[in-house]
Amino acid sequence: MRLRFPFAGPNLSVIATRHLTNPNRLMKATMSFRQIITAILFIGLFVPVLGSQQATAQKKDLTLEDYAQWERIGSNALSSDGSWFVWMINKVEGPATLHVRRVGGEEVHSFQYGSRPMFSNDNQWLAFAIGISEEEEEKLEKAEKRVELSLGLMNLTTAEVDTIEHVQSVSFSDDGSFLALRKYKPEGSESSGADLVIRNLATGTHQNVGNVSEFAFSPEGALLAVTIDASEKLGNGVQLIDLAGSSFRVLHSDEKVFSDLTWRDDSYDLAFLKEGERMGEDYPDHVIMAFTGLDAGGDMRVFAVSERDDVPEGYRVGSEGGVRFSEDGSRLFFGLKDRYEEPEADDEEFAEAGEDADEGDEDEENDKEEDANETKPISELDKDLDPPGVDVWHWKDPVVQPRQGVMAGRDKDFTYLSAWTLASDSFAKLADDNVRSLTLTGDQHHAVGYDSTPYEPALRESWNDVYVYDTESGERNMVLERIENVSISPDGAFALYFRANDWWSYSIAEETHTNLTEDIDTQFNDFTAIYGREADRAFGSAQWSEGDETVLLYDQYDVYRVNANGQGVERLTFGAADKVRFRQIRVDFENETLMAGTPIYFSAYGDMTKDSGYYVWRQNPGRSEDEGTLDALVYEPRMISGLRRAKEADVFTFMTQKADESPNIYAVDDSFSDPIQLTDTNPQQSEYKWGHTELVDFTNTNGVPLQGRLLYPADYEPGKQYPMIVYIYELRSQSLHSYTVPSRTSAYNQRRFSSEGYFVFEPDIVYRLRDPGMSAVEALVPAVEAVVATGMVDPERVGLTGHSWGAYQTSFVVTQTDVFSAAVAGAPLTNMISMYNSMYWNSGGTDATIFEISQGRFPKPYWEDMEKFIQNSPVFNAEQINTPLLVAFGDEDGAVDFNQGVELYNTMRRLQKEFVLLVYDGENHGLRLKQNQLDYANRTHDWFNFYLRDREPAKWITDGIPFLEKEIESKKAQEAREKAAKGE
Repeated sequence: MRLRFPFAGPNLSVIATRHLTNPNRLMKATMSFRQIITAILFIGLFVPVLGSQQATAQKKDLTLEDYAQWERIGSNALSSDGSWFVWMINKVEGPATLHVRRVGGEEVHSFQYGSRPMFSNDNQWLAFAIGISEEEEEKLEKAEKRVELSLGLMNLTTAEVDTIEHVQSVSFSDDGSFLALRKYKPEGSESSGADLVIRNLATGTHQNVGNVSEFAFSPEGALLAVTIDASEKLGNGVQLIDLAGSSFRVLHSDEKVFSDLTWRDDSYDLAFLKEGERMGEDYPDHVIMAFTGLDAGGDMRVFAVSERDDVPEGYRVGSEGGVRFSEDGSRLFFGLKDRYEEPEADDEEFAEAGEDADEGDEDEENDKEEDANETKPISELDKDLDPPGVDVWHWKDPVVQPRQGVMAGRDKDFTYLSAWTLASDSFAKLADDNVRSLTLTGDQHHAVGYDSTPYEPALRESWNDVYVYDTESGERNMVLERIENVSISPDGAFALYFRANDWWSYSIAEETHTNLTEDIDTQFNDFTAIYGREADRAFGSAQWSEGDETVLLYDQYDVYRVNANGQGVERLTFGAADKVRFRQIRVDFENETLMAGTPIYFSAYGDMTKDSGYYVWRQNPGRSEDEGTLDALVYEPRMISGLRRAKEADVFTFMTQKADESPNIYAVDDSFSDPIQLTDTNPQQSEYKWGHTELVDFTNTNGVPLQGRLLYPADYEPGKQYPMIVYIYELRSQSLHSYTVPSRTSAYNQRRFSSEGYFVFEPDIVYRLRDPGMSAVEALVPAVEAVVATGMVDPERVGLTGHSWGAYQTSFVVTQTDVFSAAVAGAPLTNMISMYNSMYWNSGGTDATIFEISQGRFPKPYWEDMEKFIQNSPVFNAEQINTPLLVAFGDEDGAVDFNQGVELYNTMRRLQKEFVLLVYDGENHGLRLKQNQLDYANRTHDWFNFYLRDREPAKWITDGIPFLEKEIESKKAQEAREKAAKGE
């Protein structure tokens, strides 16, 4: 182990690390003499304290009023040279604050309401947005006024800060010399143009360009392109600003709308769209304009559909598809849309006014029209009526109507991917009505397209036939049938896919398929995911090496480097023996591939210990690329996450936490020694009683070893029995070291339960197909028995709670056992048959799919497995419930239909069981409004306090609240708030 954290407290960092051994490779774990001495002193100082109860007795109880002090770390970033660090702090109750400090320095600069930090690439400046308070924002919204942000600009050398008001967006030039900031457009303006201010950061001078709708710095930062959109359209166009010389050049001007400025990476090539002929108000054609070599004058090329005969008739260039260069600049990619066509007018509209018509002919035509109408469907007549408000749900719909509705915006913006090759001036339309989804290969000389139409409607897995396209000619070749998806290597040489429990590569150049893993003695299919799918998915893959020669593949615990041609494999990690899961962590985002000789970083997580940290694989000096050493950088009994590296320096940051240690971020160099603490969250915690966590091992009734996370009461005293809340949602023991910020707005907040004198237990649940409910029972009963056996928990005072799938488990488990004295379920599934037939309204998909290949774990529809659907449904087993049950729902729940709550309510009411249903107006699957969050949390605690702690029950528990009393109760609450605001 290379790192030990200077944390005070009873959780001393482990000094001796268990080695993950490989007989063919040395894995290093070193400790300096200074660290050893520090550790000895640490132990000597703290052991006497650990045995003392006096320090605990002096700590305060944590109350609801104290929660507002707590904070969470938000977004954070290093400057590119690793010398500066910026982070957000979000208060539980209160404004967010932006902080910045020099790495290794002491001074911290803080900005209330700051957000969206951005360092300049020369590490001299920090730009950030400045917002307003919630109260001010609410006032503006009530007044129907726009909320506008300001810009903060900090000189990192002098620490001076400039504030510029009313700034919508900003961007630094790549070299850090200039800052462009775009103001908000005037309210009521019909154009999209606004003032753009260009600041010379060296001199502090400003230059204003009016009516700018878009702006983009060239990759080298020397040029700035802007689109002009003025209210009168006069002067519209694209201008190029030479920032060093402050000169302007008009690339093109016209009284049209210009958009989609796009520079090619590492070049001075620029492309954009100009609006052309309009075929209806919302249906403009566009002209593509491309300039190459703008640093040396530049050549212009134009693509206009109206001037070409190789574009299929009926299409136009749509701005929705944008425009972008291939990496080598040889071609441009854009999107075609269907050309808008005016609906055909009725024949009578073409008749000349006053034209005489033969009455006999007219009668004859009317007779023919009447005869024709007799054969037409009635629903197609009466076209003069307003269109009906009806959707037609058809059994042949490839996608169900609700999903079509959710995806309507995306479908409306859909364009057919097309390519324009500049040198040959050739065009290729790639996408069509069957192959709508395409992915460009890394070199953009090919594209991979997916055709799902042979397998529609998709009732379970979504299958595709896969084609490879030549992006210059548009020719295609089908390479795979009936597969879910493929991935493309970064340089475009291979397609990678998983089939029949093996990884395969497809060589695009050689048109050959190769099984990469058939001779590797391990399982790459994720056999731990029990969902009822036709075939297992893979554990996953990671980065490719430079030149697409090798790719990293995962089994359950380890990482293998496999040659893409199938001619070699190397195992880089050795976690299986100790059940330590390794996964690659990407720290270099400048290069798409793993460059030769560069270190490979891995996260490490102990399945059984819950230890975590990072390792690095380095190629041995002077050895072949296939020989290297895996070293532990940091691996501790805590949650260690979020590894990042500065873009241009070997400076790393990561976060560490435990259940009783607030999360903080540390900086290290590539040796990972001598960590520098960058943040100091929640120092006030030391003043309060605070429970710790430990792992509990148990075995479910099928003999499967499982674990659970047990959080102790904050005021725990040995020898005393406490009530316990069991919180469930599939696997939970991995949260052993997760720090929970106390919150009044969460009904399931573990820290609140702990501070109020409860144990909180989160046991793992594993599943058998066709028995999701019974699987929960088989895990929970022995899990609770294992904790009760310690003597710390009163077996008559155990509660159960969960949300969504955890709520389903909660509401079902109490039909099978009386282990729990009270239960709370938020938005549970209650009738597996009617739920199977429901829609997942938030996504528009069917719940049937979720049942058959996902969390529901019923591989067959209910009519083929009726007994199991009934056996695992709370509604059909409600007669056996003896546990008081509180259920909460939003009446607009788009995940679990609200009627699931109604079904259980009606059943429990008919049975006259202890049951309360809370219904929150207008809320979805999770409560959004703060007042509703507070209400649900408080009622949850009322429920458990009454049934588990013999506290006085609230009236709503014993008697309910009549509908007409809601208004009275609401009025009283409003009066109380007004008095509190006045200080009465």
